[in-house]
Amino acid sequence: MDNDVIPERKRNPLVLAGAAATAGVLLAGLGAFKSGNSALSQKMMRARVIMQFATIALMAGSTGFYAISANSSQPTQPAQPSSSQH
Repeated sequence: MDNDVIPERKRNPLVLAGAAATAGVLLAGLGAFKSGNSALSQKMMRARVIMQFATIALMAGSTGFYAISANSSQPTQPAQPSSSQH
């Protein structure tokens, strides 16, 4: 594909860390559920929801940040006067 059409995307490493943390909390919660510790399992599932929210917030925030910084770093071109022939 042509690189001029699809610009290179920047990736936020915190999003990957958030996804890994979410998966870790999920696996710990499933382990607690399997061992019969329902109180710990419930706490881990609540923590999973919080981790998922934080990861999605990071994704949305970094997307907005990169979009704003990409628009502000591009030089603006002055408007060209239109030449109309009558």
